[in-house]
Amino acid sequence: MKTRTYILPPLLAMLLLFVTAQFASAGDGDYPGYIALEPALVVNLDNPRRAQFLQIQAQFYVETAADAERVQQHMPVIRDRMITYFGGRDPDKVRGAQERERMRAEVLDHLREAMEETSGAPSISNLYFTGFIVQ
Repeated sequence: MKTRTYILPPLLAMLLLFVTAQFASAGDGDYPGYIALEPALVVNLDNPRRAQFLQIQAQFYVETAADAERVQQHMPVIRDRMITYFGGRDPDKVRGAQERERMRAEVLDHLREAMEETSGAPSISNLYFTGFIVQ
């Protein structure tokens, strides 16, 4: 009978340590995950007849909490690269789905390159447009 009472507390302690370790590893910021581009990006388009704008809402997919931290830290660089890339484009060339996909892939390459230059890691695994409005 005494054997059981001495075995039970160590087993409970081991179970508690296991559960605590599981919660600690799961609490890594829920990564992989998404980071929103906030506020939405708005750029001028090249239309000589009237003012025209492109509004982009996007999500950056990151693999780790460290990547998320780097993306948040260097968000001004990311926004600058996106403004430079999208600004001044011909409005007719940003409307089609194929063109939008081509631009998404190109800007992702530019952003990964910018992150590599500024932080030493590409950090952004993917880019998703969640809103893309030409006005």
